[in-house]
This record gives sequence, structure tokens and C-alpha cells, in this order.
Amino acid sequence: MEDCRFETSELHASFLISTSLLSDSWSLCNAAKSTGSIQIQQVAGITYVALPTVPMEMIQLGDLVSLKLKVDGDELFPGLVSDEPPPMVDNAILKLFLQLKIKEELKQKLVGKKLVVITGHSTGGALAALTTLWLLSQTSSPSFHLLCITFGSHLLGNQSLSTSISRSRLAHKFYHVVSIHDHVPRSSNDQFWPFGTYLFCSDNGGVCLDNAASVCRMFLLLNTTRTPNIEEQERYGHYVFTLSRQFLKSKSFLGGNISDNSYQAGVALAVEALGFSNSDASGVSVKECIEAATRIGRDPILRSAELANELANVLPARLEIQWYKDRCDASIKEEFGYYDFFKRYSLKRDFKVNLSRIKLAKFWDKVVEMVETKKLPFDFHLSKKWVYASQFYQLLAEPLDIAYFYKDSHDGHYMDQGKREKRYVVLDKWFKQTGERENSLRSTYASATQDSCFWARLEEAKECLDELTREDIDEQRRSFLWEKIVRFESHANTLVANKDVSKDVLARRSSYRVWVENLSEFKFRMGYGNGNQMAVDEIDEAMET
Repeated sequence: MEDCRFETSELHASFLISTSLLSDSWSLCNAAKSTGSIQIQQVAGITYVALPTVPMEMIQLGDLVSLKLKVDGDELFPGLVSDEPPPMVDNAILKLFLQLKIKEELKQKLVGKKLVVITGHSTGGALAALTTLWLLSQTSSPSFHLLCITFGSHLLGNQSLSTSISRSRLAHKFYHVVSIHDHVPRSSNDQFWPFGTYLFCSDNGGVCLDNAASVCRMFLLLNTTRTPNIEEQERYGHYVFTLSRQFLKSKSFLGGNISDNSYQAGVALAVEALGFSNSDASGVSVKECIEAATRIGRDPILRSAELANELANVLPARLEIQWYKDRCDASIKEEFGYYDFFKRYSLKRDFKVNLSRIKLAKFWDKVVEMVETKKLPFDFHLSKKWVYASQFYQLLAEPLDIAYFYKDSHDGHYMDQGKREKRYVVLDKWFKQTGERENSLRSTYASATQDSCFWARLEEAKECLDELTREDIDEQRRSFLWEKIVRFESHANTLVANKDVSKDVLARRSSYRVWVENLSEFKFRMGYGNGNQMAVDEIDEAMET
């Protein structure tokens, strides 16, 4: 495994440097800096947009502001606003974005384009990154391929912004060229956090890092080992030319005999490309930083592969519950499904199913914990394999968790704050983030009820109806209970009409059917006509069909 470790960012940078993207971007950056305005130019089928560099003495950098901003009543960055902590950006850069009317400038001029590169130098680089974020975070994705290239750019936002960009699979859209002597990219305070791929360059060549924590560490090393040079801001044209000739090419090695291990040799060459000696203490620190970046990028992938094996190992537990459901659904004698069976009885087969339920719960608790502690790839929860696996588990197992909750005496309701297991709340969030939804109408009832909390909502509606039949409740309480009943009735009717319920919900003696009949009787007694009899008749007809 040691021999085959490498950074995918190195391959991306190699491709980038083999083209004219960097040189064309830098040329237009100079034009934008000279004119102080946005420059748009078409070169070989690629549309370049360069944002102007605003002198740092004219603006006050370093204050963060939330991206939850509305312009003309609409969210400016709808796709990047998360729950907590909120993504934030430099307030001065955001003000420049609005003052320069970049949104209005580009809205029409990018229509019909195929390939677009947003670029900028120094403060213009931060503006370019923010402009790219604005384009990528809209509810409808851009119709063109988009890339952001910055030179000596300030860091744009906080760690939450960096995480949001990574988890949205947008980090690969950003390339930042940084001189090891340039003070501007590393002058931001600890609240700011990098994102995207960083190409650190010197007169000897360059090295790539695409892990945010490793980029921060590299900035820290450069602050302690390299004296900032104010003139470096003007030397990016030189570095672009140098990199196109030297990057990842064979060259003399100053550290003695080069290692036979391809990975170790690559790291040693990368250290020297930044102008450090492999034998010096500072060079050793840079080497450790590069190796750490490789491990950080590799380890989550290995853990993901191991987790896939563990998923296969818990498959028998999932099948045990599926077989239990199928047997209960097929029971002609009892005429109710696996939720009611599990809630009412304590048979030998129920004991085995309960062990399977607990085993699956432990596995998915572990998965959620690994995602939240960033032990897995940043976009792990967006993988269709894991989204479908988690949803299949949740729709099958959560009804049993609900049945177990209501099996004996219980305090409150399953849906009360803090009662529902955290894993289900997280899995719901993952599913919503992927946007995976079935839009087509079903011709048969679903294999599992598509609302995993259906039975919990029913249990609450049952208690509401029981309380409503009492005579000692005041009018305000009665109105509150009736509102909850009507809300659940409407929700359930919609699920049944769309065939988004499993047939166990409609079994003749299921808790739901009994509740529907009781509600119908209550409505009749209260003078609501035929009550819910129509719904009962429709269910009977559907089940006979």
C-alpha cells in the first residue's frame, strides 16, 4: 500500500499546468488589476472572467459574516447555508461582491457559454472564489463547466464554509496558486479556513495539497520558516512560466541517493520543489506535512471500504427482520402486520428479531458517529449505495423501534424531543440532502411504508382520540386534539392514496384500521355525517383487489 499512495491533486495540477489555463488566467488578472474593472475574454473556446484587485489598504479584511443573506428577497447562496455552525465569509469581500454588481454583470454575459474560468489575484482572488461559490450554490446548477483559479488569494471564509464546500462535492472546482514567500494568503487569522486544491510554488517547482488541515499546517510552517516578501505579489507570472517547465519533471536531486520507494521519492522531490532541504529540520516538518496530507486523504477511503464489509456482515440481521415482516404480512389467522405482532407478542421468533434490531442499531450508530467525527470521506453520506442502504434499514427497522417503545408503559411519545434515536434523525437528513425521491405513481403498495415514523404518529393520534371522547376536557384542549387528529388523518390518507404504505398498515386488524373505524364512529356520534366510512370502504376495496 505504501508504494501506491499518491495525491490525486498532483494529477489534477499536472493537467492544469500542461494547458494554458494558468498563463491565460494570469494575463487577464493583470488586465483587471490595471483597469480596476471586471475583464471578460474568450480564448480558445474558454471564457475567462477576471475580477479586479482592490488594494488592501482600501478595505478592512478579517471580519466574518454569515452567508445567510437575501438580495431582492432571495437567498444569495441558497445551496451553502447549513444549520450550525453557519458558513461565513469575509465581510469586506462580500461587500465588494455586492458593490461591484458582479451578479448583475455576469448573469447575461455567461449565457450560452460552455467553459468558464473565474480568476483573480490577491483580493481579486477572494472575489473570484466568492463569485464561483455564488454560481455553484444556486438551486439550478450552471449550464457550463466552471473552474476557479486564484493567485495569492486571501482565505475567504470559516471552517464551516470549507466543510460545506467539500461535502457538496465542489472543492475540486477551486485551484489556488500560492508562492511560499507571499504573505497575503497566510495573513488571515485562525477563524479562516482553506478549501480546494493549493499549489504551493517556488523557483524550484511546486507541490499540491488538497486537504484543508494540511494546507493550514503548511501556512503555519511557512510563517515560521520563510520571510514574507511584499514583492512576491508581482512574481506569479514568473511562477506560472517556471511551473510549466519544471513541475513533476525529472530533475537533479540534492538530497543524495533517491529512494527506490516511489512514494518516498515523490515526497522528497516535493520538499525540494518548495526550496527546503530534506536534511534540515524545516524540511523534515514539510515532509511530515505532505505525508500527513496523504494519510488524511487515504485513511477515510480505507475505513469506507472496511465499513462496506461490515455492512455485508450485518445483512443476515436485516434479512431476519425482512423475513419476519413477510411472515407476519402473510398471516391469515391474525390479520395484522409485523408492527402489531412485535408490539403485542413476545414469542421466540420475536426474540431473534429483537437481537437483529439491536445489532443493526449498533452498526448504524457507528456509521453516524464515524461520519460526524470525519473518519469517513467527506461525501460518504451522499453515496447512493449508502443512502439506499440507510433508507432500506430505516424503513424496515424503525417501526420495530417504535413498537418496542410502546410495547409496555412509556413516558411521553416517541416523536417527543429527544425520544427518537439520533441515528434516524441523521439518516433522514442524509436522504433529504441527496434529493432522492420517487416521483412516479405506484401501481401496487410499497414494500415498506415510506414514512418510517407512521406508527409513532398513529400512536399519538390514538391517544388524542381516546382523550377526545372524555367529557371532562375544556374546549381549547378539545380543539387542539382535534387539530392533531385531522392533521394525521390527512397525512395517512395521502400515503394510502399514493400507495406509499405497506399492506401491513391496511391489514384488517391493524392498529391503523382499528383507529380509522373508531374515528368514523366518533364522527358519526358527533354528527359529522358518515364520518370516515368512505375511507374504510376504500381500504377494504383496495385490499380485496
